[in-house]
Amino acid sequence: MKYTFLAFISISSLFSQIDYGFGFSKGGLAGFQFLKIETGAVSQAFSGAYSASSKDSKSFSNNISRISKVSDISFSVSSQDWIAGSKINTASFAVRKKDLVFGVNASSFTIEEFEETTVSFPAGTGRMVKAGNYLFGLGLARNFTDKLSLGMQLKYVEENIDNYSYSNVLFDFGSNYETGFRDLNIAFVFQHIGPDVTPIDTKFRSPLMFRIGMSDYVYRIESIKSMMIIELVHPTDSEDYLILAQDLALLEKINFRMGSKIKKSIFGHSFGFGIKDVNISGNNTISIDYSILMSNYVFKDFHSLSISLNR
Repeated sequence: MKYTFLAFISISSLFSQIDYGFGFSKGGLAGFQFLKIETGAVSQAFSGAYSASSKDSKSFSNNISRISKVSDISFSVSSQDWIAGSKINTASFAVRKKDLVFGVNASSFTIEEFEETTVSFPAGTGRMVKAGNYLFGLGLARNFTDKLSLGMQLKYVEENIDNYSYSNVLFDFGSNYETGFRDLNIAFVFQHIGPDVTPIDTKFRSPLMFRIGMSDYVYRIESIKSMMIIELVHPTDSEDYLILAQDLALLEKINFRMGSKIKKSIFGHSFGFGIKDVNISGNNTISIDYSILMSNYVFKDFHSLSISLNR
């Protein structure tokens, strides 16, 4: 198994060097940009550095292999506001069947109606335009050993602008390796792998992303734990960036989180807190998480709320 993992690292390193459009600027080459937005309060609180520490059905958006941590059933919903009055809503469900964990994932990115403008009517024609994006995914994950888990997600994505619509089928592949050294986890993730699409005579590639995440507890006593998270993200349509995040857990129930992307961005630091695994009946627990993403420029700050039910 050691050699299997080393081979996976080698393949991951090779894919991380792949870029679309050699010799050209990478900005603006890919469609379905909504897929690059961190969804869910925990992921947003960590500025997206969630591939090596997620543990339930929320793992769909960061590292599909981590749904293998579901012990029986997990259900999560989240809602967050975004730029210009837009909203992102997600729902995910995962269930364990012996050695396998199966799951479904759905999300929508909706934009407030806006008035159409043309060259002849730059102030607006009076006609209102609708736009939005949608995703539906099916996932599967398994623990192959007590250290290594692998997962895959097949997802249908669709983008609508007024009377125009285009769609695609994409894949995610994820892995998680518990090294056995301290509490160090290492995650390797490929996201949004798929063919090009050509809406309205313009070719767009999928927003392929490669992630390497690491998490470890740097301080741990009976009632207090502090986890440090580092994640390197390699998008093929923009510049690489590094994310640093921290999670402070008190009494195994209360979490305070923060994260920051080490890059020039319209967004600043993110913060969040959560109440985890509160028993509501029998073996059923509920977790509630909130986050805020600070804006560096003209946009307001962005808020996210997530609720998870686990058994």
